[in-house]
Amino acid sequence: MEESGKVTNLRPTGLGIPYARVGRFLARFALGGLFIFAGAAKIVDPGAFAIEIERYQLLPWKVCAAIAIYLPWLELLSGICLFLKSLERGALALITLLLSIFTLALCSALVRGLSIDCGCFGHAFISTGTIVPILRNLLLLFFAGVLWTKVR
Repeated sequence: MEESGKVTNLRPTGLGIPYARVGRFLARFALGGLFIFAGAAKIVDPGAFAIEIERYQLLPWKVCAAIAIYLPWLELLSGICLFLKSLERGALALITLLLSIFTLALCSALVRGLSIDCGCFGHAFISTGTIVPILRNLLLLFFAGVLWTKVR
């Protein structure tokens, strides 16, 4: 309120919408790009990825081998579909589900005292243990949550 008694305009200036759109773009870019990269890195050597999956000691070898063949393609395609407007919600649901499963598997390995590499990016990066991938997955789940919200 001004001294003259007139009420000033207290409505927002609309600056929040561009920031929200930029945030959503960055979240989509990070999630989609990471899933495309992770899938592509593991497609090259499914045998090595099957060994990484087996180290979690959650599934029999035949299941690990099958997952190692199909999961990288699923990650690659979901990452690509996240950038396609008509397929965004389905890809986002799949990515959110996969991140949740990956995080639970990592937490299981941590609780059981297994010293393993997450296998997230094949052999593209050096081993980061289990804590760093858990924290990274939680951040990625936050990005997925950002994408689940709508900009008005």
